[in-house]
Amino acid sequence: MAGNGEKFLKFIWKVENFSYCWNEKDDFLKSPTFYLDIFEGSAWCLKLYPRGKTSYEKFLGVNLERLSSSKGPLGITIDFKVTLLRANGATEYVREMEDRCFRKGREFGFDNLIAREVILGAKKSTLLPEDTLTLQCCIFPKNTELKNYTEVIAKTHIEVECYRHQWKAIDYTSDPCILLNWEAGGEARLFQLSVSRESNNQTTLIGVFSDAVGLTALHLKIGILDSKNSVVKYLVYKFLDIDSASEVHLSFPLITVPELLKNESLYLPNGKLNLDCEFILSYGLQHSRIERIAHDATFMSAAVDETTSTSEIDSPSKKFLYCTENIPSSIKNDYQNLYQEGTLSDFTITVGDESLRVHKAVLCARSPVFKAMLTSNMKENAENVADISDLGEDTVRRMLTFMYTDMAGDLDWETAKKLYFAADKYGLITLKRICSEVLKQNLSVRNVSEVLALAYMHADDDLKKITVELVCQHETEVMYSTEWETFMTEEVHLAAEIMHGIILKKAENRL
Repeated sequence: MAGNGEKFLKFIWKVENFSYCWNEKDDFLKSPTFYLDIFEGSAWCLKLYPRGKTSYEKFLGVNLERLSSSKGPLGITIDFKVTLLRANGATEYVREMEDRCFRKGREFGFDNLIAREVILGAKKSTLLPEDTLTLQCCIFPKNTELKNYTEVIAKTHIEVECYRHQWKAIDYTSDPCILLNWEAGGEARLFQLSVSRESNNQTTLIGVFSDAVGLTALHLKIGILDSKNSVVKYLVYKFLDIDSASEVHLSFPLITVPELLKNESLYLPNGKLNLDCEFILSYGLQHSRIERIAHDATFMSAAVDETTSTSEIDSPSKKFLYCTENIPSSIKNDYQNLYQEGTLSDFTITVGDESLRVHKAVLCARSPVFKAMLTSNMKENAENVADISDLGEDTVRRMLTFMYTDMAGDLDWETAKKLYFAADKYGLITLKRICSEVLKQNLSVRNVSEVLALAYMHADDDLKKITVELVCQHETEVMYSTEWETFMTEEVHLAAEIMHGIILKKAENRL
């Protein structure tokens, strides 16, 4: 593979709402076309196989293709590298090929880049942030050199619509079949739900969703609401691929009447059944286009080629947006110096015996909590001093460094735990996510109970989900650990809630 000093092309492709890719096995999603600045501008694309190929249907596959319509010589020999990118730009699952000769219409790639259960399960939080898959392909031509280092950023967006509705006070005892209607998104989409009580006391759901033309995938969640209007049990949690049809018919067993009555105080407040229904609908590809092109670290929007469909590129021609995303900048160093030197500081944060001089403008810009404090009649604003007694000095210094420079530095387990608490307290969402990633990467049977308590305390659903999954996967080791015994003693209600959730999850998997 070519060295760091050589010029190459980097193609970054973001696929938004990846979980809703409608492609079947052996079917692919095609990236926008990009071009090499040599070989008469040869045309290329990536082909993503979300559900794999016949021999690797449990994997996500990626191929690099030279288009059959491509200009240039009959064969072009290159090295290339494909990898998945995390949100912070770090690479995972790097795969390389060398000395591949691409004739027009030829493709090479990796049929087993990553297992679907991994990217949609254990690695979802890191490789699918906000359900966006990011692929990177680097191309190194052989025996020739590109004119420039080029970086192309493309985006494909899968259209998703979300609808939610609640049915309250359903009297399931009065009628063996109850018909519920919901005009989802207007009269054009009618969802009709019937809840039937069978002779064996099994409650069954039958749903009909009209106006399903163009629908490619459907994620359906139906749960029971308690007296606080919170979902306490999911009856249906299904992801469905939809064939072309005008209506979608669904039928699922829900729950037995004895089970409802056994948990009557939770499931039947005031003796009535309350249901929460959420639809996430996918109608396939909305747009796919080149977002930006960079030559030697200068970004610009892509000008429209008159021969190219506007579904691929929709930026106006001859208009360029320059930004400095990859240009070395001194702004972080300048702000770090401003903080360290205390130049023109107008506010003091005391922690322990230390007094840290800072700037109100920076605090307000970075933290909604500080902004509320310093734009009101609170004592801290009047006295220009805030005392932080529940955080250590090192944690506060790290938090302030991040607020000035957007850099968290190297974080170990203990540091990340403390900084996570600080980030949540002061509304620093990005810092909280960074710390959360450190906690996830260091998650183990020994510390899972500690992270669970942290996730529930700070209402971090993503961290909560990852930790519960680890408990499910290593149930025996976790339950027999001394740490879990201590956790059950100190966090009785939380431990019971988690165990209840695990039991429900097992029950759902058996449906």
